[in-house]
Amino acid sequence: MARDLTGSGRVTIFPLLHDWETGSRCVMAYTSADEGFTAVLGIIPVEGNVYEPGDLFALAGRHGFIGEWKGSHEQRCGCWLVSTGAGALRVRNPEAIYVSEATWSLDMVRTVDLDGTYAGHTRVSAGRMTLADKDLEKHARALIAVPA
Repeated sequence: MARDLTGSGRVTIFPLLHDWETGSRCVMAYTSADEGFTAVLGIIPVEGNVYEPGDLFALAGRHGFIGEWKGSHEQRCGCWLVSTGAGALRVRNPEAIYVSEATWSLDMVRTVDLDGTYAGHTRVSAGRMTLADKDLEKHARALIAVPA
């Protein structure tokens, strides 16, 4: 069941090419909750972006998986999401935004408990993210160009 989640802390915001065939992009944010045990990933909605993904677990499922991720399809989708977020934090991108402290909320949340620890997380929550700092949110939305 979907629920809301809120928190504050370090947030990495980055543009994501999520559909190679159409070249569709979105703005994704990665942070954590529950003292780091929960990876939190959210799409920051951009007005006019008709290609914005809905369910992030479904997006992960469309990307295929490598052999190291075991378990159910849901588990493997969770691992892909954690890998994408953690990778964006660890491999610096000049287009990304790295904020040491930001307050956020996530709605339409889907949460999956992982079979083990992956990149320091035992759970993944994903949905749509809103940032409390509206200037930061505006800066985040500007990471992708939306056709007029």
